[in-house]
Amino acid sequence: MPVQAKQLNFSNISSDFEKFFNQNQYNLLSMLNHFFDISDFIPL
Repeated sequence: MPVQAKQLNFSNISSDFEKFFNQNQYNLLSMLNHFFDISDFIPL
C-alpha cells in the first residue's frame, strides 16, 4: 500500500515554525536556559 506524503515547501515550514516560536518564545528560552547560559551566546 503506497504511502502518500504531503509535499512540504520550506516557506510553509518556516512560517509554521515562526508562529510556534513566537507563541512559545518564553518557554523555549527558559528551557534553553536550563541547559546553557544564554548570556554566553547572546550579549544582553
